[in-house]
Amino acid sequence: MTSGEQEDGSLRWRGVIGGGLPLRRWVDGAWWGMTRGAGTNPHNPFERLRFEEDPEAVAEMRRADPDWEPPSLKTVFYEDDTQSLITRNDSPDLSFEASLNPYRGCEHGCSYCYARRYHEYLGFSAGLDFETKIMVKTKAASLLRAEMSRPSWQPRKLALSGVTDCYQPVERRLGITRGCLEVLAEFRNPVVVITKNHLVTRDADLLGELASHRAAAVVVSITSLDRELARMLEPRASGPAMRLDAIRILVQPALQMVSSDFVGRKED
Repeated sequence: MTSGEQEDGSLRWRGVIGGGLPLRRWVDGAWWGMTRGAGTNPHNPFERLRFEEDPEAVAEMRRADPDWEPPSLKTVFYEDDTQSLITRNDSPDLSFEASLNPYRGCEHGCSYCYARRYHEYLGFSAGLDFETKIMVKTKAASLLRAEMSRPSWQPRKLALSGVTDCYQPVERRLGITRGCLEVLAEFRNPVVVITKNHLVTRDADLLGELASHRAAAVVVSITSLDRELARMLEPRASGPAMRLDAIRILVQPALQMVSSDFVGRKED
């Protein structure tokens, strides 16, 4: 496993990538300015050691130096040196048997995300670590091409993704998901994209190419039309209006391939 660093808006895989916004600030005995879905980093049950913040120590630092601020929590990206990409399942509850995940962890930080627990298998926490320590599969496209080129490969519907959002913010810079779509378009292999990010519209050309062969579907998940509620539940995903706009763009005549998830009301 290697990691990378951000320099002038670009990524270079060498040290640690620093990005993201400050998590919170300690003001008058309480945390303020939350920009993450999780408020804590619960203990990983698979790890013997644990880290716990000491609010009293933070308060003491504030009293000793009124200008002191706790360090900003930034998103860190690690290169994932996985040697395979397509994962399979036999769950009767899922509509697909195979999926691919360009990332592990998700900066969208949805508070209800079922995939948080998977981060514990990597030695991280299911809380803040899930949305601030992201594994990046930089070789995803080449791995996908290699797997689909095997004589044993049987074309099947692939879900993109299952335990992350393939269009989370860093995808705008890295383009790993787009690289995978290019391979899928080359093989005309069916794919279902699941996302909460307007960035999916960037790849309308590739999705349209696949759709012309009846090999593409996009699910835009909308949990609520209430902007403030959505911001609390999904702090770094696209807002409801942007997701509706993504549907509008993708349901053009040449792209009959979008379905919407469920829409909740604030009182729900």
